[in-house]
Amino acid sequence: MKKVFGFQISINGKEICRAGFENENSIVTCILDSIRREKDSSEKLNILVSGLNSDTHQHADWFRNKLEEGDKISIEIISNNFDSPISIGKAYSKKDILTQKLKSYHKLKEELKDYLEE
Repeated sequence: MKKVFGFQISINGKEICRAGFENENSIVTCILDSIRREKDSSEKLNILVSGLNSDTHQHADWFRNKLEEGDKISIEIISNNFDSPISIGKAYSKKDILTQKLKSYHKLKEELKDYLEE
């Protein structure tokens, strides 16, 4: 079995989570975002640590929170002792996945119809 990797996330020196899956067929992400919207003057800083178990087609969340200016985020690559996710989504069948892909395809086809040559 190949080595699997995940992330140990710390904020301001405090360990938040050890995100990862034990199986090889998975995705783990750590997303930091800064959002500013002119129309309503909103500003947001967020962190999301999540992933996908590609064997079971289930999404997982380890951590989701707001950030503040000056926060220090530390991300260490790890390969064991992963925390269990705080939430795990519904498992999707191959039929469910195909249905969603077709829905997206038809939506994009309609949206881009003026640019497509048929």
